[in-house]
Parts: sequence; structure tokens; C-alpha cells
Amino acid sequence: MKISLAWLREFVELTESSDELRVILDDLGLVVEGVEHVGEGLEDVVVARIDEIRAIEGADRVRLVVVDAGHGPLEIVCGAMNIDLGDHVPLAPIGAVLPGGFEIAQRQMRGVTSNGMLCSARELGLGDDHRGLMVLDEIIDPVVGVGLMEALSITPDDLFDFTVEGNRPDAWSV
Repeated sequence: MKISLAWLREFVELTESSDELRVILDDLGLVVEGVEHVGEGLEDVVVARIDEIRAIEGADRVRLVVVDAGHGPLEIVCGAMNIDLGDHVPLAPIGAVLPGGFEIAQRQMRGVTSNGMLCSARELGLGDDHRGLMVLDEIIDPVVGVGLMEALSITPDDLFDFTVEGNRPDAWSV
């Protein structure tokens, strides 16, 4: 069973951190299998529009994608093939740190400089899909340059994953 910390705080005044709360809940017989941090690492990710897609000489698995994230064109080397001109996708600019601590840096690939990373849902911790980029047009009415958290109405939260044992029937439902 998954329970949102933000939801719990609507009913109970909790000043403890997630780590402290995990220990307290375990002591109460509510086995916490894990804590998922929703929205972590998305602070610097923005909505970008794909303005151009070009082949890179000698590369058959990656292309040069020119995007606009509100501050002029950026060239990004990208291996995803599920995008078209005009699509809106998440852009992690140079310096962003994605979930899992993956820091985005300027990189040279196939003789081309990549100035950030276009992201899939799995790379952002927002789903399991890793077959291509997260195309935002399919889920929202995107605006170039807006932070991804604002665009998707994501509020950072912690989700506690409980295993309710047989000796705690009072906790079998929320």
C-alpha cells in the first residue's frame, strides 16, 4: 500500500523528516518497504519545443535536435526516434541533476556538442517508459520555458510503500 506524506499531513501534524517517520512507523508495526521521492531532481528541467531535427554524419543511432526552451536555440544530441518537429519535450539543461544524482554536462558526441539532455519518463522518475522521449503534447498543453514541475503540476512528495502484516488489521485500509 502506498501512502503520500503530503496526504498524511492533511490529517496529522507531522514535523518529522521522512527518515525519522519511517523509523517511527516501523516501530508501530507498519513495515515500510521503501520511500519514493516524487519530484526529486526535476527542479531544473524545463519544457522545450523541437524546432529542427538533423542527421549527424556517420551516426545512424543519434540525431542533432535543435530545441527552444525560451532562451534561443540549443543543440542536443539525441537517440530517441519518437519525436517530430513542434513536439514539446522535457529538457534537462547543463548543470541539472536528475533523479538518481545524474548530473547533466556539456558533451561531445560524434563531433557535435550536446548542450543538455532531452528526457524520457523513466529518466525523470515519472514512469517506466524508456522507449523514447516523454512527449508532453500528449498529456498537457505545454508552454516553452516553463518548469516541468509547474507544467505537470508536480509537488515534491514522499510516497511510503507499506506492507501491512496480519497483526495490524486496523491498517488494512486507508
